[in-house]
Amino acid sequence: MAVSTAFPDLRPDWPLLRDALAALGVAASTQIWTDPGVRWEEFALVVANGAWDNIHRPDDFLVWAERVAGLTRLVNAAAVLRWNMDKRYLSALAAAGVPTVATTWVSPTATPSPSARGTVPDFPPGEFVVKPTVSGGGFETARYRSEEADAALSHIDRLLAAGRTVMIQPYQAAVDTHGETGLIFLGGQFSHAIAKGPLLRPGAGTHDHLWEHEEIGAAIPTAAQLATARSALGAAERLHGPTTYARVDLVSGVDGSPAVLELELLDPALYFETEPAAASRFAHVLRQLIG
Repeated sequence: MAVSTAFPDLRPDWPLLRDALAALGVAASTQIWTDPGVRWEEFALVVANGAWDNIHRPDDFLVWAERVAGLTRLVNAAAVLRWNMDKRYLSALAAAGVPTVATTWVSPTATPSPSARGTVPDFPPGEFVVKPTVSGGGFETARYRSEEADAALSHIDRLLAAGRTVMIQPYQAAVDTHGETGLIFLGGQFSHAIAKGPLLRPGAGTHDHLWEHEEIGAAIPTAAQLATARSALGAAERLHGPTTYARVDLVSGVDGSPAVLELELLDPALYFETEPAAASRFAHVLRQLIG
């Protein structure tokens, strides 16, 4: 399992997966993806979803993924990781007919900054969210009220000045009461779901750490949520091939129907601790890939 320096032991579900693999006769370990001394070719399979600092070094990570894919089997595949690194993949899902949260994209191409030139699109009515398209765990993400437009513009300017593309989305009010629902797929098949409490607090500004304020519990998805999640994953797999792990994060729109907030194929937490059989399911998927 490829991991980051800050999270070498992953989440509480890592021992569950390690033990489940051991029960199948597979030895598993964590290796820091930025460590130049790791001999990736010595592993029959490398699972990439623990490299949680890749958002800070996206180009280096993608180079690493291509290199490792040339040495051994990497999952998810390098092409999937590349596509999923930038959240503009939501446009591709929307084009494929998948219900997604409406998003406006602001590119760092204008000088001076687009907000200074008055070219940033109008913010959505009510509350809205600003974040870079390469982000994870709430990093550099903030929720704004309509009267906080100046603060939002400063946030956008700072991201654009750093060369980042910005995404603006209407805040989904249902998250405050119902949270998000994450559906985890292993080997392309639905495994389990989690309920995630609201992460973004009004007036709190940007997040500097992964998983701030995270509240997680087991969930049972509705038929509509399952259909939407399968539609999103199916569209991605038609574009870039099969997946070994995936998490589809859904929110409820104004009409109550589910919409995709994120499709996590890069480095999603899989929350095996919320579903006793999930680690064993994933272990069997990985064992089949090893052959």
